[in-house]
Amino acid sequence: MRHLHAGQPLVTDEELDALIGENEAFYTNTDVGFKYRNLFLLVVVISQAVKLLFFSHLTVGNFKLGALDPQAFERYLVFRAGFIMAISAFYLFSYLKNWYFEKVSLLYVGIAITALVMDYFNAYVYLSESPAQWMTGLIALRFMAVFCLLMNAWNAQRAPAMPRSLWS
Repeated sequence: MRHLHAGQPLVTDEELDALIGENEAFYTNTDVGFKYRNLFLLVVVISQAVKLLFFSHLTVGNFKLGALDPQAFERYLVFRAGFIMAISAFYLFSYLKNWYFEKVSLLYVGIAITALVMDYFNAYVYLSESPAQWMTGLIALRFMAVFCLLMNAWNAQRAPAMPRSLWS
């Protein structure tokens, strides 16, 4: 049986470019949720840092410290805010410059989980019996942030192509 169009492609180059242009994220294997997770993580980091730096005295009110010094606990919260900002800046630098981002994102997941466990033993065990609802919400927010970090680390190879911006 003889084919009339055996030497001709089924799709022209212009048609193929148009198809790829419409679904570029699908064909380039880019994780389209990356920018939304990064935006969520940025909001969480800013809210946690502001809460711990500027409103640490209000945060201390949600805890039953007993024999613990409230001033020392407030300094601990300020230290945590500084740590959050420093490690987040390192993560952001690694993402924007593509500087070992796969390894840094995996390291950051480990640090976030360790920090959550550390905060449980150093802070959350002292929560009053009826903490404010927003405090419970902030703990849930941290769990969601750890999940987003895990997803970013899992899909680090599929991060948007360079040059990256904060919202890419």
